[in-house]
Amino acid sequence: MLSNKGTAAEVEKIMRDCSATLNESIRRVMETCPDEEFKAYRLVIGQIMGAIYLDVMRPIHRRYPDLEPEELRE
Repeated sequence: MLSNKGTAAEVEKIMRDCSATLNESIRRVMETCPDEEFKAYRLVIGQIMGAIYLDVMRPIHRRYPDLEPEELRE
């Protein structure tokens, strides 16, 4: 995936930012919505975040290990 390293670096950063925004949306819903609604929302957003990581970020990190943030390294 993404043979151009510069593009891969840009996309990886965009996906990290997207994940942070999605995570913030979970906090907002948790603070303002009933528990059942929050849990349903969190489940859907968790699936989206999982797809972002598994289908976009992980392939980038495998091809370009130096682009993987320290906190994600095993």
